[in-house]
Amino acid sequence: MNRLLHTPEGVRDIYNGEYTRKLRVISDMNQVLYDRGYMPIQTPTFEYFDIFGQEIGTTPSKDLYKFFDREGNTLVLRPDFTPAIARAAAKYFTNVGETIRLTYNGNVFINNSSYQGRLKENTQLGAELIGENSLESDSEMIEMLFKTLKVSGLADFQISIGHADVFKGLMEAAGLDQEDETQIRSLIHNQNRFGLEEFIEHRKLSSELTQLFGILSGMYASPDEWESYKALAKPYPMIANALEYLSSLNEKLASVGVDSYVSYELGLISEYTYYTGILFSGYAFGTGEPIAKGGRYDRLLSYFGKDAAAIGFAISVDDLMDALSSQANDIKTSDSERYLTVALGKGRLADKAMEYFERIGMPCEEMKDKKSRKLIFVNEEKKMRFFLAKGPDVPTYVEYGAADIGIVGEDTILEESRNIFEVLDLGFGKCRMCVCGPESARALLEKQELIRVATKYPKIAKDYFYNKKHQTVEIIKLNGSIELAPIVGLSEVICDIVETGSTLRENGLVVLEEVCPLSARVVVNQVSMKMENERITDIIQALKQVTEE
Repeated sequence: MNRLLHTPEGVRDIYNGEYTRKLRVISDMNQVLYDRGYMPIQTPTFEYFDIFGQEIGTTPSKDLYKFFDREGNTLVLRPDFTPAIARAAAKYFTNVGETIRLTYNGNVFINNSSYQGRLKENTQLGAELIGENSLESDSEMIEMLFKTLKVSGLADFQISIGHADVFKGLMEAAGLDQEDETQIRSLIHNQNRFGLEEFIEHRKLSSELTQLFGILSGMYASPDEWESYKALAKPYPMIANALEYLSSLNEKLASVGVDSYVSYELGLISEYTYYTGILFSGYAFGTGEPIAKGGRYDRLLSYFGKDAAAIGFAISVDDLMDALSSQANDIKTSDSERYLTVALGKGRLADKAMEYFERIGMPCEEMKDKKSRKLIFVNEEKKMRFFLAKGPDVPTYVEYGAADIGIVGEDTILEESRNIFEVLDLGFGKCRMCVCGPESARALLEKQELIRVATKYPKIAKDYFYNKKHQTVEIIKLNGSIELAPIVGLSEVICDIVETGSTLRENGLVVLEEVCPLSARVVVNQVSMKMENERITDIIQALKQVTEE
């Protein structure tokens, strides 16, 4: 390969018409912000590591591009504009009581995993309003996000709003420890409402508080839909005040004509810990993740020596361009209802999944013809499309929005580590991921000795041995009969799926440790879950009922 002709992984050249369109979109969005009085600011492409450190709560260290200057200081390419804007505001805008409106655009850098198809250099455009904590300033920021997305040419999008105090208040009211909070965050992140309900039921909380946790699972078109939760929230001022504030915000947004593009997600949480009030994200078809994120961060400037309230948002321009392209090519029916697309892992899993879909009234007769060479199978009445894919490909199709819903094994979900919602355990295809080997290898595991582990699932194996057992191992990736590895001396143990254990027994191997249970799961594209929430939620609830029959 001639490296002189190629860019590194995760970055690319943009030229001709594509770049012209991108510049035009940026210019149009900037003009909206300039007209409202937002002043342009430019911060350095790289800053001191501490600006984005763990204490401030931004990007994990492993995802940063780090290097050193001549004095030995650790520097990073900026992964996020907000801490840099906060630093600059604390340094240059020091008048007490002054309201500052700033806007920026430039590139950010995230060192994502390889072969995920994600750009490591992205263009961001955003705005920050500093020095004011009010309903008006929160409303203004939502309105500015709406107007910038509108002027870009995007027609079909949704802004989802939450409040950090809802989740925080529930954690305090329930008295849950850090481990429980982490588990709840994971369930909310995966939009796994049934898993959340089961988890909370086992915590033996009061009936009222258990019901109140249900507010984290839904999406609401307006505050009228969470009216029943207000009475339950009265004993918990932090939660009650947050709900009341969002109701007032909705009235304000309605007065400026933005409410039809807004929904409320009271379980909305962020990986950035500096948010203190409202949180919001913008979604549009054509991407697997939000095209915009924002929220209130009233404590962030204090890290830089200035106490000031602040709120802002950032738009991923590259994701926005993908959404605009998808909007131009979107497939819709004559009545403008969009098809929902389902990706199924090939084999027994797909057959069982289609049996479930038939039981919920969404059959696909075309798929019953085993001689068919079709790749896409359609149920016109229900506006559903189905296709078959190899198991490891299903999460990829779902992540990128080529499929709205996927049915795939938990082993594949864990190994692929895609940015998707895991919403339901279907209960079939049950088996276990286990560490197996000769009985003599048990002592090596108990003493946590350095051993070799052969597996088709290196990510699962690494997570288990390094993060759960805290045992250093050498992992060997294989594709064929894993059981062969310890027999011929390639490894001491294997990490593999065990269903009946008959192959192990026939070759003198046993299950030594269980890593995790496995079964078929429903996964959903992040954007589809927001934009098609009602339709997808109905399907998930119907499938849940089938699992209980």
